[in-house]
Amino acid sequence: MPQTQDTVLLREAVAAAKVGNKTQARQLLRQASVHNPNNELVWLWRASLSESPKEATFYLGEVLRVNPTNQKAAAWLERCKGGAVPGDASRPATGTAPAPATPPAQPSLSTSEVGLRQSILKAAENLGSTVRPSEPVAAAVRPQAPAADARGADPASSRTAVETAPPPQAPETRTPFPAPGADTMRAPAAPAPPRPSENPFAPRPSVQAPPSIPAPVQPVAAKWACPFCGYGSDTAHRRCPTCKAITVLEELREVEKNDGVVEKSVRDSIARLETIPADQRQFDNNLHLALGHLNLREATKALPYLKQATAQRRNDWALLGVLDQIQWRKVILVVDDSLTIRKALANFLEKNEFRVVMAEDGRKALERLNEVVPDLVLLDITMPNLDGYQVCKTMKDNALTKGVPVIMLSGKDGIFDRVRGKLAGCSDYVTKPFDPQALLKTIRKYVKA
Repeated sequence: MPQTQDTVLLREAVAAAKVGNKTQARQLLRQASVHNPNNELVWLWRASLSESPKEATFYLGEVLRVNPTNQKAAAWLERCKGGAVPGDASRPATGTAPAPATPPAQPSLSTSEVGLRQSILKAAENLGSTVRPSEPVAAAVRPQAPAADARGADPASSRTAVETAPPPQAPETRTPFPAPGADTMRAPAAPAPPRPSENPFAPRPSVQAPPSIPAPVQPVAAKWACPFCGYGSDTAHRRCPTCKAITVLEELREVEKNDGVVEKSVRDSIARLETIPADQRQFDNNLHLALGHLNLREATKALPYLKQATAQRRNDWALLGVLDQIQWRKVILVVDDSLTIRKALANFLEKNEFRVVMAEDGRKALERLNEVVPDLVLLDITMPNLDGYQVCKTMKDNALTKGVPVIMLSGKDGIFDRVRGKLAGCSDYVTKPFDPQALLKTIRKYVKA
């Protein structure tokens, strides 16, 4: 039985890991996950070679997406969320103080931790692959004793001493003695004469202090605000209660399956952010632009902003995973003069993990073909400027697009139209109104998501 591309890449990655070349192994495993995002063993290996809990958390989440019954991966995921770093437990974490010259004795792995690692390895072997890991999937991070300061003192005890020490007293001020020879017996100063218009014996009116005016209460800003509609709240929301948009880009399928988004709010936010010059956009600007288009199921428009965001933050593994899933998806060009049909097809295809490019007539379709070569074309027949037959024939006369499958969409179910479509070079023919699931089945005859 011939091996698939992801299996070949996985075998090469394991061979690289055996000789200690983990960088190459990670690159090969990333390519393997792109070729087949449902290979459970690939995700397990990516988790075993991860360098941070956040990276391992993402890969283990993909394992559970493929196989939700993998209880060992679920247990490992909980450990990673608690801060356990897969890989070499002896490697110091970034930003921590150096260990003392004589490190304290480390406790050995518990029976449950050893059993967890062995169970993960056994789960990988039971997937039916002939590839076996050559080293433990992950080593638990052992608790480190608090590092001593430069003088060898315990930081906790030093902090306690500082906190309990009495505050420093202000220096005592003393009145200086008069210089020798100074006149220490001075007569008291004479009282000032009263003003002519003032009776010195009249009672003085009591002066009352003005009433205190309370300071104005400053409004407390909300701790969280929706990046699209501006709704504020004291607690963060993954899905905005007002505009219904997903505000956190961690799981692409969560965004694409979301319904009920207030399109106007999201599009207004996109329009505001796009006024910022591309070279001045910060990471959050690019992220929100990408997330806004994904909420509208426009993965093709989101792709350039995702690339800019990942270039600005290369260690965001969740973002890199979303970029991987989108840029390697199959592209379908939808050509129809009806905006309603175009949007309905785009929403349906995006939900089924295709990337969609749209054109409203035949001339626009040929312009899109100069920009990108799709994996399949859904082509309406009756359109202004150029009809579907002319577009299809032009595609088949071009060396770059002659191999692209074309499915004709027509409101007529006549023998003459079918024959003419075949003569123009179309691969299949679907009559409007069409059943979405039947259309998806036809598409997958020629292109797999």
